[in-house]
Amino acid sequence: MNNIGKLQGSMPIARVGGNTQDIAIFNESQKTSIVGIIRPNISADYPTIITIGPSFFESYQTMPNGTKFTHGFNMGANSSAARSGTWASVPYACKAIGSNLDFWEYGNEPDLFHASGYRPDNWTEADYVSEWINGTNTIEQAVKTACPDLLGAKFMAPSFAGIGVNSYFTLAPVEAWKQGINKNGNVGIVSSHNYMGVSTDLGITLQGTLMNHSNIIVKADAQLNVSRGIREVGTSMDLDLPFILGEHNSLARQGRPGLSNSFGAALWGVDWNLYLASKNISRSHMHQGTNYRYQSWQPIQTNLSTIGTKPPYYGNLAVAAFLHKPSPSTRLHISHLVSSTESAAQYAAYTNNTLTRLLVVDLHTYNTTANNFTTPFARPKDVYKFQLPSCCKGEGKVKRLMAEGSDATSGITWDGYSFDYELGEGRPVRIANITREKILSIDGKGVLSVEIPWSSAAIVELDC
Repeated sequence: MNNIGKLQGSMPIARVGGNTQDIAIFNESQKTSIVGIIRPNISADYPTIITIGPSFFESYQTMPNGTKFTHGFNMGANSSAARSGTWASVPYACKAIGSNLDFWEYGNEPDLFHASGYRPDNWTEADYVSEWINGTNTIEQAVKTACPDLLGAKFMAPSFAGIGVNSYFTLAPVEAWKQGINKNGNVGIVSSHNYMGVSTDLGITLQGTLMNHSNIIVKADAQLNVSRGIREVGTSMDLDLPFILGEHNSLARQGRPGLSNSFGAALWGVDWNLYLASKNISRSHMHQGTNYRYQSWQPIQTNLSTIGTKPPYYGNLAVAAFLHKPSPSTRLHISHLVSSTESAAQYAAYTNNTLTRLLVVDLHTYNTTANNFTTPFARPKDVYKFQLPSCCKGEGKVKRLMAEGSDATSGITWDGYSFDYELGEGRPVRIANITREKILSIDGKGVLSVEIPWSSAAIVELDC
């Protein structure tokens, strides 16, 4: 977390929620922080019976200073006892988080509540909105009593898994707005969820699904349509609400081995997050979970996964570096360059209207599993030329995101540093034989040329 914060200029915002949010039942008399029971026939990845006690909220003191939180309350559990537990948990949550609160969240992916048996198939957007308003009113009253300083804190919503109704998703986010979800003005940020596919689906590949700029554009445009739809039906108050991805990652159902935990997934994460930023999606929360295949790091040793830094983390670092703001007041704009193709994407970062960085991510797979991790030809390198403004000084500094190939799960570096647990427990360790911060000259016509190997990315820092 600190590594990302240093590169980005501000700490990441942590959303504490997800599927287990609507499973966890608060028990005020429970001495243990959390009791979870995994039922493999339902999910081998997370417990599907959970109770939490007051000491659970001490977890909010373990993150680095400066971390803000969204805390998710249980909406799915529908018994009177479970609801009473949710209301009783509010004082513990607000006192533990205090001024580090970003938003509350009430319910995770309610458009899938039918699939978990939380609500009937005929549960409508009107039903959802009525329940959501009643529940958030109760939470706000509990906050008013226990934490008056947090009165006025708003909610992240609606946090739907889908972008509209189909055979699987039963609620539509735009319809929730039509039904008046924000009639009380307590939605502070509009949240949608996205995955590039489902890990168990047929036809999912690294090249076709993740390392594919065209596919990224299609998936992002679907989210942008939701954002536009909400603004079209919303009140004037809704028009200024930021639209975010409150949960996303490579492949739903915790990812697929060999894809979600590969270097190619890190490159996908670079392209995906920067394309979102270029389209004014205000922020994106990359979902994490213990033992998940798409996780950025595994904090503990288990019988399913080793403790350590995972490939997607290196993509997180590159994104953080590209989105760097030297101060909170700095205006940052990300531009998606029209020269981008299906197999390579280019971006420019402007701070206070001045060009400061370029990024190229190459999405050709190389050294893939299908070829026993060996591509039978030398790794190609493509040259990209950028015509720079005349104000730019005579050189650029290159920082690279590198590995042996797209399917690599180890040996990854960002700017010549490894962040592997085995070397420095996640702290940056300089790798001696990896070139870092190479200087590139801008020619007399103001053109900068940068060479990018397949399955890699590079940031060029400029002085313009």
